[in-house]
This record gives sequence, C-alpha cells and structure tokens, in this order.
Amino acid sequence: MSDTPGAGAVLDDRPELRDATEAVLAVDAEQDGWTFEDIPIDSGQFGELVSAGIVEKDGEQYRVADPDAVRAALNGDSAVDSDSGGRMDLGDVIRFDFDAQATGLLVAALAVVFVARTYVIGSVYRGGDIVLSSNDPYYYRYHVEQVAANAGSAADFGALSVLPGGLTNGEPLMVATLWWVASLFGGSKEVIGHVLAWYPVVSALVTAVLLYLLAVRVSSDRRVGLASVLFLAFIPGHAFRTSLGFADHHAFDYPWLGLTALALVVALTTATNRTSLRRPQPWVAAVGIGVGTAGQVLAWEAGPLLVLPVSLVVLGQTLLDVSNDRSALVRNAPVLAGVSFGAILAWSIHTVTGWQTALVTSAPALLTLGTVVVIATAEAARRFGGTVGQLAVVDLGLGVVGFLVFRFGFTEQWGTFNSRLDALFRSDSIAETYGLFNTDAFGFLLLLGLTLFLALPAMAWGLDLARNDRSGWLVTSSYAWVLFALAVIQVRFVGELASFLALFAGLTFVWAAAWVDIARPVVTTGDDGLRDALVPDTRALGSLFVLFLLFGSLGMVQVPVKTSQVITDEGAYDAATAIEADAAERGLEYPENYVLSQWGQNRMYNYFVNGEAESYGYARQTYEPFVSVTGPEQAHNRISGRVGYVATTETSLEEPTTMYVRLHQHFGSRNGDVGGLAHYRPVFVSLDGSHKAFAVVSGATIQGNAAPDSTVSVATTVAVSDREVDYERQTTANQDGEFAITVANPGTYTVTTDSGDEKTVDVPEQAVYDGGNVTVG
Repeated sequence: MSDTPGAGAVLDDRPELRDATEAVLAVDAEQDGWTFEDIPIDSGQFGELVSAGIVEKDGEQYRVADPDAVRAALNGDSAVDSDSGGRMDLGDVIRFDFDAQATGLLVAALAVVFVARTYVIGSVYRGGDIVLSSNDPYYYRYHVEQVAANAGSAADFGALSVLPGGLTNGEPLMVATLWWVASLFGGSKEVIGHVLAWYPVVSALVTAVLLYLLAVRVSSDRRVGLASVLFLAFIPGHAFRTSLGFADHHAFDYPWLGLTALALVVALTTATNRTSLRRPQPWVAAVGIGVGTAGQVLAWEAGPLLVLPVSLVVLGQTLLDVSNDRSALVRNAPVLAGVSFGAILAWSIHTVTGWQTALVTSAPALLTLGTVVVIATAEAARRFGGTVGQLAVVDLGLGVVGFLVFRFGFTEQWGTFNSRLDALFRSDSIAETYGLFNTDAFGFLLLLGLTLFLALPAMAWGLDLARNDRSGWLVTSSYAWVLFALAVIQVRFVGELASFLALFAGLTFVWAAAWVDIARPVVTTGDDGLRDALVPDTRALGSLFVLFLLFGSLGMVQVPVKTSQVITDEGAYDAATAIEADAAERGLEYPENYVLSQWGQNRMYNYFVNGEAESYGYARQTYEPFVSVTGPEQAHNRISGRVGYVATTETSLEEPTTMYVRLHQHFGSRNGDVGGLAHYRPVFVSLDGSHKAFAVVSGATIQGNAAPDSTVSVATTVAVSDREVDYERQTTANQDGEFAITVANPGTYTVTTDSGDEKTVDVPEQAVYDGGNVTVG
C-alpha cells in the first residue's frame, strides 16, 4: 500500500478541500517552490494537504507532489488510488500515519497519564490487602466475587444470574466484563482485587489513546493530540475517577464514549459520496458506532444520556448536507448502519440476559428511528428544493410531535423516564449530585482546574468550524457541549466531559503557543514538518513547558488533592483490620459482626470485616441519628441485635451529651456530669485519634452494697491500640444500700463510694460479652 492516499481518494473523502487544492495548484503552477505565506488557505487545510501527500516539503519551501495527478483528481478522472489493492489497515480507518518519533512522544504523554493515576499505589497495596478507594468500588468488588464464586470458568456466563435486580438494571456490563477478565487469570479474590484496582488506570490509558486519535483526526495536528492527552492527565475530575483503586462505574464509560466519537468522525469523513461507500472504512466505523452505543446503554442506566450527542451529530450533519446540496442518505448511511447495529446488539443482549430495563435498552432503537426520520426529511427537502431553515423547522416540529406521542401514548414508560429525570436534577448530600457551578463545591475549579476556561473559546470556535461543514468538529462540539450541560447539572458527568474538554484545551494551547511565537502555526504531519513541529529546540521546549504550567498548574495541584479525598485513609483501614481481628477472635459471623459507620466508608468496613459490602442503606439511615442522639438507652435500642461494631470518625458535633462525644472523645467513660456508657468496648484508636472503633457488647454488671443513697463509682484503665484510657461509670445505691452498674470493659475495677470506702473487683472478658454479673466482695 502506498504511504499516503491518492489525491482522488483524499478529495472524495474531503470535498471541502477541493477549493484549497485548486488554490495551491494555481500558486504551484506560477512559482517553483513557495511558502505557506504565499497561498490563500488556512493552516488547518494546508496541514491536511501535507498529511495527505498532495503537498510535500522541498527544502525550506513546499510544492505540489504530483500536479498532474491532482489536476486529474480535480477533474474527476481519478477517484481512488489503484495501488491499494483493496487492502486496509488501521491508518486507513483513522487517517493516522504511524511514525516512530510521534509514537515515542505519545508513549511519553501516556506515561504522564499513568503516573498521575498510579502514584497512590502505596495507599492501595497495603501489606497483604488490596484497599480500594472510596465506598462504591467495594459494591462492585463484592458482586464480581459473587459471580466468580458461582462460575465454573470464563465461559460460564450463567453465573451472571446471581446479579441482583439493582445491578442488572444499573451496571451489568461492567461487572460482567470485570468478572470475565478476572476469570481469565484464575478468578480468585486476590485476582479480582488486582483487576478492580487496575481497571480505572487501563480505562484512563485507553481513553487517552482514543482521545489522541480523535484529536489528530479532527485537527490534522499531532501537537493537538499530544497536548490533549497531557491536559487529560491533569484534569482532577477525570484523574481521581481513573486513579488506581477507584473502581467506580464511571471509568467504564469513558472508552465507550471515545470509541463512539472517533467512529462517528471516521464514518462522516470517509462517506463523502457513493464511491466512498464501496470502501471498507465507513463500514468499519459503523461497527464502532454500534458497539459504542450499545456498550454505553448496557454499562450504565444513565447511558442513554451519553448517546444524546449522536442524535445532535446526525441532525447537524443533515442540515449541512442540505445546505451544501448533497445527499444526506449517502453521507449518513454508515451512521445509520452503526446506530441500527447498536440497537440490535443492545436489545438482543437485553432479551437474552435481562440486562437493563426495556426503556434504557430501547434508546439505540429510538436513536435509529430518529436518524431515519431526520435523514428522510433531509432527502425530501433536497429533492423538493427546501431550505435549511425550512428543514430545521420541520425537524423541530417532528421532535415536538415525537415528544407528545411519548408523553401521552406511552404513559408507563413516561413515568419511568420522568423519575430518572428527577434523579438527574436532584441535589442531596452526595457530592456528585452538585452542579458544576455550585458555589458550595466550586467544581468548575476544583474538578477541572483552568482547563474549562482554556477550552471554552475553542468550543465556541468548534461550533463555527462545524457550521462550515467540518464533520469532525461537529462531532467533538456536540459531545463537548452536551456533556458540559450535563456536568452543569451534576458533577458526576465531569469525567465524561474531560476527554472532549482536553481536546479543545489542547487546540487552544497549540494556538496560544503559536500566538506567542514558540510554536509553528502551520499544521504539518509530513516527514520533515512532523519533526519540526513535534521536537522544538531546547529553548522553545522550555517555553512550552512554562506555558503548559501556566494553564495546567491548578490541575496539577488539584489532582493529588482530589485523589487523596477518595483513597481509604490509614486510620479507617487500620480500624477495619482491628475490627476484623476482634471479630475473628470472638468467632463472630455476619450479621453479628456488622459494622455501623458513616455511610461513605461503610462498604469498606464491612467488606474487610464480614465480606458483605452490597449496601450502605442501613448505615445511611442509622449512623447520624445514632451519634447525634443524647439518650444512651435510646441509642442502644436503635442498634441492638443489628450492629456488632461502631466505627466513629471526627465530626462537627460538640454537644457533650451526644453519643458521638461520649464515644469518640471519651471512649464511653464518664465526663464531668455526663454519664458513661455501658455497651461499647473500644477496640481501636488511630494514632491521631481521628478514627475509633467499638464492639457493641452486652456489658458486665457489677453488683454490691454501699451506704443507702450513696454515690458509687467504678473505674479502670483500658488498653486500646497500645494506648491506655480511663473508663469510669457512676451510680447511686438504693435505700437498701444495693447498687448495680453495667460496664463495657473487662479488667480490675476500683469501686469507691462518696464516703471514702474503696474496693476492687475483677470483671472477666466473657462477662462483658455475655452480660454476666460480678459481685463486689
């Protein structure tokens, strides 16, 4: 195969380059060698002519490589290079020429992404444990382990039947994929831990590669691709979601988005006429569109939102087609084939496995129907001489009709859709439901750094490029603006937005570098020009680094900050291991060893203690009321028979009578006029005191006699995590001089009365656990 496509093939793919080609050919006929300043075209078009081999560098000047072939192509005498022999490679599909130097720079950029995602390895691999970050990853770890326990091999897909309804209608493809990958390596719990820990990093690298290919494809400039990858590395909202150990479901969405967007660009830029439809490239892209759209809806119940940009792309492309008097059916045929394939794939998997609801899996089918209608109206407008404005009005009217039919003709489905819409616009204590510009969160700065401000001008410019019949920019702009709108509603979509934001930020960065004269404005991807553009001299390289720091420094600072907020801190992990050891020593099994904690760490605690990490619902409903209540008996009744351990961490509660202050600050001991607690034996305290853990026990009752109505105090010293803390309780003898008081800790107690009498009594551990009685001699 030849190194570059022929002029005919290029102009078939990109008819918008015909005017630029004619202008360059005219200058070439008049001058024996010329520079960019001599030709009346922009740098983007010039870069495409160079990358296609139509223009080549000749020393310090340029010339048309084969003027006769170009003239023939312009006259329609040559449509496709004959030396290709019908063969195809990856370069044909994505229009990306592999070059050792460019590949080396890409690998270096990917290494930056890798380091930015894995530097927390010491927080994930602790001793013999794999400690995932945050709370939700343990939910997926639990279910992957459940599937693996029921599976005979990697081919035993029947094991997926153990997935509960909530997960089947949530993220089934993610769990199935992680289980399948883990099963290839044996499927043990340890292997599953490794797979879940590393899958976000793999997602980040795959996404970065797809982003690079997409950026190069739409900009014809490898510098934009490299800059995009580097900006992606330091977008905090993407970095922490793809950090080592953060096995949340969002990272699973990113490659599907990148694949779909890249496939759309390839499909629309290769299907330019009927001749091009006989080539394999647009149909390979159609497969990518189908796999991408099906993957998105099967990966997450909110996946249909991520398919929305495809509908905008089709709508925008048909308007451009009518505006340029060309067939919308020809241009969009691979896209139609792709979304149709996606609809068949998604619905078939739903039918066989039961994954996702019918409403979710019908999204690609609805997209296909909409694509058919939009293409048909565009073809009708072109045939009958309709204008773009008229077509837009018709499309809008059809959209309103479709909405009304759905609203009043499918009431049950509308109810489900409306409830999902309410979930999208809800805002509660969960941080990811905040809006991007919420002043309480400042997500636009803390999650995106300065990348958003760098990207917004280019996003606006992208709309203008799209309006001028640039299909690649139509795709990237549609994705960027739709995902930006979703992120404005809820910051959970920041990670999905990040790739496209990085692309536009990369474009602005290259433009800014050229504006300050430290980079060439001309896009060159030919042999000589590639080296000039990608490997600047030392001084220019230093200037580029400083410029990148200017735009990316806030993101560089925020990446470790945001990542540190999701990793499991040492105190919480140590508390979990201490609880697990205590439960094992006592022979407790679930639910006797259930750990009550703040809901944001509850799955982690219970995974390590009892292996049950499916839900944090009880903790979310119970923990805050428990620690804030002021009545010890009320608190104990709330959790009795349901909780084996309570894990506390620092909070803002300051009222001395609350359970939080009594437990976390005083270990259940009496403090001033605030009585001590009878049922919480401390088993762990972190070095800084931020995390504590208590076993919920029946308590041993110390009985004895004293002067009637006298005050009786019992006190001992308790060893907790190599620390000694005082534990004291107090009661009053009755009129007969009898007293009884329950204590939560074993040990030797000093029993004193207000009259000065003092005795000692030993409280055995078993009495504390079984609720036994101990009499003072």
